[in-house]
Amino acid sequence: MTRPVYRFGTFRLDAAARELWAGAERVVLPSSAFECLAYLVEHRDRAIGRDELIAAIWGRTDVTDTQLGQAIVRVRSALGDTGREQQFVRTVPRFGYRFVAETTPEPSALPAAATEPPVAAEERTAAPVGVAPVRASVRRSPIPALALLASVLIGVLALAWRFGPGGGQPPPASPAASGAVPPARSDGALAVVWPASVGAPADWAWLRLGVMDLVATRLRSAGVPTMPSDNVVGLLRGQGEQARVSASDLVPSGAWRIEPAVEQDGPVWRVRLLAHVRDQDLVAAAESGDVLSAARGAVDSLLIKLGHAPPLSVEQPERALEELARRVNAASLSGQNALAAQLIEQAPAEQRDDPEIGWMLANIELRAGDYGQAERRLSQLLDRVSEAAAPSLRGRLLNTLAAIHVRRDDAAQAQALYREAARILPGHDDSALGLAHLGLGLAAEMEGRIEEATGRFGQARTQFEGAGNLLGVAHVDANLASMDLLRYRPGDAVPRLLDVERRFAQLGAQEELIYSRIMLARAYLQLLDLEQAQSAIDRCWPVERAVANERLRWQVVAVRAQVLAARGRLGEADALLADLDRRADREQDAGTRAVALAVGAEVAASRGQSDAVVARLAEAALAPALEQYSNDRRLYPLTWVVRLRALRRAGEVAQAATETARLVAWLQAQPDDWRLAWAEQVKAEQAWREGAREQALLHFAAALERIQRLGVPEDLVAIAQPYVLALIDGGDPERAGTIAGRIAAWGARDFRVAWAQTRLYQALGRTAAARQATDRALALAGERALPGERRAAPAGP
Repeated sequence: MTRPVYRFGTFRLDAAARELWAGAERVVLPSSAFECLAYLVEHRDRAIGRDELIAAIWGRTDVTDTQLGQAIVRVRSALGDTGREQQFVRTVPRFGYRFVAETTPEPSALPAAATEPPVAAEERTAAPVGVAPVRASVRRSPIPALALLASVLIGVLALAWRFGPGGGQPPPASPAASGAVPPARSDGALAVVWPASVGAPADWAWLRLGVMDLVATRLRSAGVPTMPSDNVVGLLRGQGEQARVSASDLVPSGAWRIEPAVEQDGPVWRVRLLAHVRDQDLVAAAESGDVLSAARGAVDSLLIKLGHAPPLSVEQPERALEELARRVNAASLSGQNALAAQLIEQAPAEQRDDPEIGWMLANIELRAGDYGQAERRLSQLLDRVSEAAAPSLRGRLLNTLAAIHVRRDDAAQAQALYREAARILPGHDDSALGLAHLGLGLAAEMEGRIEEATGRFGQARTQFEGAGNLLGVAHVDANLASMDLLRYRPGDAVPRLLDVERRFAQLGAQEELIYSRIMLARAYLQLLDLEQAQSAIDRCWPVERAVANERLRWQVVAVRAQVLAARGRLGEADALLADLDRRADREQDAGTRAVALAVGAEVAASRGQSDAVVARLAEAALAPALEQYSNDRRLYPLTWVVRLRALRRAGEVAQAATETARLVAWLQAQPDDWRLAWAEQVKAEQAWREGAREQALLHFAAALERIQRLGVPEDLVAIAQPYVLALIDGGDPERAGTIAGRIAAWGARDFRVAWAQTRLYQALGRTAAARQATDRALALAGERALPGERRAAPAGP
């Protein structure tokens, strides 16, 4: 795709020529600064995170924020901008940068549209009928234009179909030979095909999406970048659900909008395509006794107008299989997955046995959460589909199978499959190749290899942006937000997640939308913004209506229970956890069930149940499934902390000492500030219980020093509050007051802080302040017991 020239202020940026001009004077910039400016200008519709900018400019992750800041300074200096005025490059606090100056792409002169002589239509083989340019006054669709997407993403049914390339028509004559005016070149512009209007009886309603998909696939097969049909439908559906959000900000002004119209007239089908870009309109039409042949003929006419040679037509024996694929796609695009599966089941055996149809059915099973059946089907298909015979299909099969292993937290197997797909796909399927890179980044992220993951996401972004794949780019950004959480930077994750939530909603990507909201809830929990955490998870509720995938439903239930527990609504949390325990699959939902056990242990401790019960519940949660649970790496060690505290309160100090040593070794095996802080914390709490108070206080101080470097409110409170209580119990309320001051900002919304303030004011003899703090603690406690209070387990239903 050609990089356009941009004008802003007195400047002209030619990214392809790597030149920046201020009027008639060329401005010299270092390479990194120029690429930084070009990237910000080309993505001026949104804020760019620091990690994304670093990966895009330097192609690696060992670049410091200081180096990036120096590049931004050079850019601003070249533009006569300042960090204070920010007329061109605006700093987005705690996130990154955005180019904000009004920018105009350099206009390009489009040649006049060609006029092809009419070609007579035949009933059996549809040929183009009367392709001619029309004036810009022709009625245009009220739907805004969309940007190109060309990718199959995890769990989404791919619509690229092998019958697109096929043969029949000779390539168009050259303008010189025919005497025609030059064609209206597409010049790499994005193409978006809308659902077709259909003038036919109700049993042909599937043509609305089936013809849309045929047109899109055939354009793509001829080399025209075209948004996949599933994303078009998703975006339109998303607009309906999110009426306040316009999709227009996703659409490049130079995208071709193509509107198909299908009409039945007795035995004859007529298909008409209206294509519009900027001030240019083209019409292409064809007719035939077979509706799909008429659609192919109309697309071929349009391709000639756009300067592309039409692909070869499909052979007659394959047309029934193609029609089945179109019908299945139409059902899936409209959200009727059960109908799509039924259409396949009712098809003749030779069609059901086709590998492409099998792959489509595996995607349907994947979206339904039936990972076992999808895995068996894909494994059988991989035994049949060779790299030599069908490299694109084999690569897509590998990608889909890898996606199952990602959802099972099996990073090693997913990585092996994605690597094989990445080896096969270059030169065959750019979109699937982008997905393979994205998957490799996911696998690296799951295993904590952050730098490798960032590099892979950069490669995926390059593939997706090259194809105009907005959904793919949104996936990359969602995973960058996930890495922010892994790096203990929830404040950076939130704006990125809010952005991808908006984009997933616009694109109708329902599963991805739910995942983004789960991550948002977790990020807000870490920021101690419990109201926003509740709001994020409430947007996934009721879960039966929000998502069809049963595996994902139980993840929503577990996180909702976690949020309710954090707010002291323990009864509601218990009810959700009990339902999950009864109904979630013990094998397929093993990770989510382990999370539920961990949350259950925390709820029991908060309720003031016996320490033996809490210790037993936490021990049950501390299984390999929780240790390997990649969606929340913090939960395993923190659940172990819950168990250790229960053991000490129960008087099992020796057992706690043994397990403390094991947890410290586990935390130190992959050291970072968070893990080392908690290693110091558990040593402090054990030493305090053993009576080694001076040693304990040293560990408390070391833990607080490390955790303050990260600045995550939840961790700061979780580590500082026991330190404050220890100092009070040790007779040092003045020093306790100093530490309490570091978490006082959350005293109005966090029960633990309010309770520490109560104890502090009591120790200092400040009766009125102690009473106020007690009232706050009681208001925030909800159904939680006050520290030291013991209650019986709630009665069963």
